[in-house]
Amino acid sequence: MKLVEKGLLISKQFPKFKGFNMRLIFKESMVLSMNNLKIATFIGREDINAQVYKIESFPITNPLAVEMAQKILEENEGDYLCGFVSLIYNNVVIFGEEQITESLLDTWSSLSNILESRYDGSKEEINFLDNYPYYYTTIQEVDQSYEIQLDCHQRFLVPIELFKNEVKKEFFKFVEFCKNEKLQFSEESSYRGLLETYEELIQNEKEKT
Repeated sequence: MKLVEKGLLISKQFPKFKGFNMRLIFKESMVLSMNNLKIATFIGREDINAQVYKIESFPITNPLAVEMAQKILEENEGDYLCGFVSLIYNNVVIFGEEQITESLLDTWSSLSNILESRYDGSKEEINFLDNYPYYYTTIQEVDQSYEIQLDCHQRFLVPIELFKNEVKKEFFKFVEFCKNEKLQFSEESSYRGLLETYEELIQNEKEKT
């Protein structure tokens, strides 16, 4: 088992485990695997026709995601788009189907806070609307990592620059998916604010070049 996986398991199984040794494990493991972090967005909802609880979902790279997104928005009068953000670091799932949300817009709006110039590394909420027990998932900077407090029992550390870069790439992909497919959101949704953040980040990228 890789060092980083040991660190994550320690965090899951022993929530009272103090940070110093765990951070040391992560610092050592970062040398072994710097690029093994993946973020993806899925359009999805509960399959009401299944005999057992099941999430039907498609990544936004799949054409079937467009049809599902249109149906969900139509049923919710453009207010909400259901789905989940997948976050996998060194083969450990941090976010996945369990973090399905009624509003992907709110989830991405909260995740994109770390990309804004005003963000100072302090604790920010990651919003998984209507999903107990993940009603108070948070992220904050701890040394050279982001600490993600998933719930009262699970916390994870991921490298700051690696995570921030992947968040930015997937945030752009999600907003461009919504724009390019001309998804119809209501005025009451948080889509307009998401677009403003997207445009600001694009402008910052242009100014750098």
